Amino acid sequence: MIDVGLLEKLSNAVAVAGAESEVRKLIRDQIKDKVVDLTVDALGNLIVRRAAGSESNLKIMLTAPMDEIGFMVSDVGDNGLISVHSVGRHDLRYLPAARVVVGSAKTPGVIMSPPIHRWHDQNTKAVDDFQIDTGATGKGGIKVGDRAAFMGMFAALTDTVVRGKAFESRAACAILIALLDGDPFPYDVYVVFSTQKKVGTRGAQVAANRIDPDLLISVSGVEADDIPRSPDEDDRGQIVRLGGGPVLNLKDWVYVTDRPMLDYLVATADANNIPYQFSTQDAFTEAGMIATLRDKTVTVDVSLPVRYLQSPLSLLNLTDVENTAQLLRTAIMSLTPNTLLKKVTS
Repeated sequence: MIDVGLLEKLSNAVAVAGAESEVRKLIRDQIKDKVVDLTVDALGNLIVRRAAGSESNLKIMLTAPMDEIGFMVSDVGDNGLISVHSVGRHDLRYLPAARVVVGSAKTPGVIMSPPIHRWHDQNTKAVDDFQIDTGATGKGGIKVGDRAAFMGMFAALTDTVVRGKAFESRAACAILIALLDGDPFPYDVYVVFSTQKKVGTRGAQVAANRIDPDLLISVSGVEADDIPRSPDEDDRGQIVRLGGGPVLNLKDWVYVTDRPMLDYLVATADANNIPYQFSTQDAFTEAGMIATLRDKTVTVDVSLPVRYLQSPLSLLNLTDVENTAQLLRTAIMSLTPNTLLKKVTS
């Protein structure tokens, strides 16, 4: 079972890419008494090895990113207004008047937005066009290089739907933590809570080169695009639904998913009555990036549907989280080396 209290702590924590220490400490404190092989590498990845319950001839790597999109302070004016650069890709429509926290002290602030009657050029071009207002009249202890993040406001909306930030990464972390609680797997499993996904999947790439896995499964969030569409909007394409189960990515930004492994996940879900859905969105996955760098590692991404993915407040269905955890555990428990064999025909 997924620990919803832990999910709340993970969601509310601040871990903008390159500064993931708060989330890393939360995870480490949660799992340190359950594992014996736990390391932190030079890039900040938290790597856990779960030894096989019997003699193992496969290495499996599971990844979940710890980081979130945010901002880096580029200047603090004498008037207290804070200029920032983007860390990760933002949807600029969400930024005006968004509540944020800045620096290690988590100073509360608001992203400046002029009133509509004074906003003559409403075509904001970049994050650099915004500033953060903390209400201070001086620098207030904020330094260049400090991170700023959306303010966490986790809440339960229904029995199954929760609201919060950074679900793309933190729900995935909660799933991998839950997998460490169960019975040993038949193969050595390396669980990597990775850094800097939002700026190029840097952490996962470094960890994969260190571990040299036979199979890599990345877990993260993907946009649930099941909201009503305008009459003139093109409604073609695969729709990812909140509550529809784990999402199997047929392709992402840089690669097409390994078909034998995808078929295996589908067969596993069908045999165990686990709902699932497909996506062809041009998402940016750790599995995809690692597939382009390693010729002996089979990769696949299993995602969670998240509504309003890159916004200050997203929606997540807890049933999707449970079903994703069940699919991953069941698939790994029944995996055989033959599953990873590729059949290439001319």
